[in-house]
Amino acid sequence: MLQKILQKIKNNKVIFIITILLLMVIIIITKKIALKEELIMDKIAYDILVIKLRNPTLNTFMKIATKLSNTTFIISLSIILIGIFYHFFKRKELSLLIIENLLFIVFLNQIIKFMIRRDRPTGFRLIEMSGYSFPSGHAMVSMAFYGLLIYIIKHLIKNKKIKTALIILNIIIILLIGVSRIYLGVHYLSDVVTGYSISIIYLLILTKLLNKYHVIP
Repeated sequence: MLQKILQKIKNNKVIFIITILLLMVIIIITKKIALKEELIMDKIAYDILVIKLRNPTLNTFMKIATKLSNTTFIISLSIILIGIFYHFFKRKELSLLIIENLLFIVFLNQIIKFMIRRDRPTGFRLIEMSGYSFPSGHAMVSMAFYGLLIYIIKHLIKNKKIKTALIILNIIIILLIGVSRIYLGVHYLSDVVTGYSISIIYLLILTKLLNKYHVIP
C-alpha cells in the first residue's frame, strides 16, 4: 500500500515538472512571436529541412505524410476506430472519447490561432494552406489524436509485441506530421513545437482524469 502511494506521488511529481517545462516553452515562444522577434530554431529548421534536404522524392513522401493529420483522413480513421472499439471491444465510452478529444483540440487550436494571428511562412511553400500559422493545427491534432490512441492501446491491447509495434507506429506518425509541416513550408518549427507542447499538457491532464475515474481499466 505504501509503495503504491509513493509511486503515485513520484508520478505526479514527474507530470508536474513536465507540465511546468512545457508551459515555459510555450510562454517563451509565444512572447517572442508577439514581439515579432526572430526565433533561431525556425532558421535552423529552415536551413536543414528546406535548403539542405528538399528533393523530388522527399517532396512526395512529405506530402503523403502530412495527410495523416488532414481533416478527411482523421475523420475517416476516427470512424474506423469507433467501429472497432464499439463492436469488437464493446467500449462505447472510447468511441465518445475519440470524438470529444478531436473536437476539443480543434476548437482550442482555432481560438489560439485567432488570438496570436501569426502569418504563415511565405516564399518556399510546396503546398498551399490558408489561415494562421501559430500554433500548428496539424501538430496539435496529431499529438492529441494519436497520443490518446497510444494511451488506449497501452491499456487495451494485451499482446506486448502488437502493443509495442502500434505505439512506435503512432509515435513515428506524430513526428512525421510535424516535420512535414516545416518541410512543406507551411509552418515554422516554433509553430510545431508549441502545438506539440499544448497537446502534451492537455493529454497529461486528460489521461490523469481517465485514470482517476477508471474510464479505461
